[in-house]
Amino acid sequence: MAATNISASGIVLEPLTRDNYDNWSALVRNYLIGQGLWEAVNSVSEISVQPKEVSDSWKKNNAKALHIIQLACGMEILSQIRGVETAKEAWNRLGALYSSQLKADPDIEQGM
Repeated sequence: MAATNISASGIVLEPLTRDNYDNWSALVRNYLIGQGLWEAVNSVSEISVQPKEVSDSWKKNNAKALHIIQLACGMEILSQIRGVETAKEAWNRLGALYSSQLKADPDIEQGM
């Protein structure tokens, strides 16, 4: 049922699974770009640069981008990023876990 609600939101066709990261990430990236929020994912975090003087604008954009990423995940995947504080950290963690570019070739895994 949660997947239906996420799909209906228009962010992604289906929530993130172990097998659809490449398509999922393209859709979420384009959505974030269209909303003017990609910089929260793609730039150096203002938190790490100026921890005491983080702009309200950056905080707001980070929260929006992180929420969009969370909404686009299934409940099982959401647990992987539940505790992160930045959209960039969530994006990078999901990419490290699910990107097909990081997966080994099945022939190599089997020693062929």
